[in-house]
Amino acid sequence: MSSLPKCILKIGKEIVTYYCGQAARGTPPYFVYVYPPKQEYAVRNNLSDLQAWLQTQGIKSVAISLASLLWQAIDEWGFDSITKEERRHAGDEDALNYVLEAIAQILQGPPSLADRVLQAIGNVHERSAVFLYRAGALYPVFRTSALLDELRERLSCPVVLLYPGRVVGLYGLSFMGRCQPAHGYRATIVVREGP
Repeated sequence: MSSLPKCILKIGKEIVTYYCGQAARGTPPYFVYVYPPKQEYAVRNNLSDLQAWLQTQGIKSVAISLASLLWQAIDEWGFDSITKEERRHAGDEDALNYVLEAIAQILQGPPSLADRVLQAIGNVHERSAVFLYRAGALYPVFRTSALLDELRERLSCPVVLLYPGRVVGLYGLSFMGRCQPAHGYRATIVVREGP
């Protein structure tokens, strides 16, 4: 565990504190772990190490690929119809925007992306943490703040969103470092330090 970045250790310790604290637990912590998109694979390796450490603390962790849920939703809706539409209007920016809008609508449901996350988790163990990774696959059709807000209402365990992007100002988050900064995440923002 000592080989993990301090910021990952901080998240792990706060999850353990939530379950091991003497006082009533209250609201579970939600984290947005912000890192440069180029560091995706290093961050996923850190996630595996953190999951192993949490297991030694008696905390089960569930990792959900948001990319897998995106493709599942597209497949259910009809991948062929989306690609056919895109090919038919190749080079037409309005048509591409229409396709992106259609994918956004698919993720809003029903079932919504949050519904799909909850289904993928299944029965949550009494001492669990949920990690959401591969959020970059949602760019540019879906912003993750809506997902966290919906999960907060329905999931009572710590949640960590691995967020490829950057912090702008004090609390603004720029998804993939390309979107206009979004504000209003009701989560603790933890920024990856160093490489």
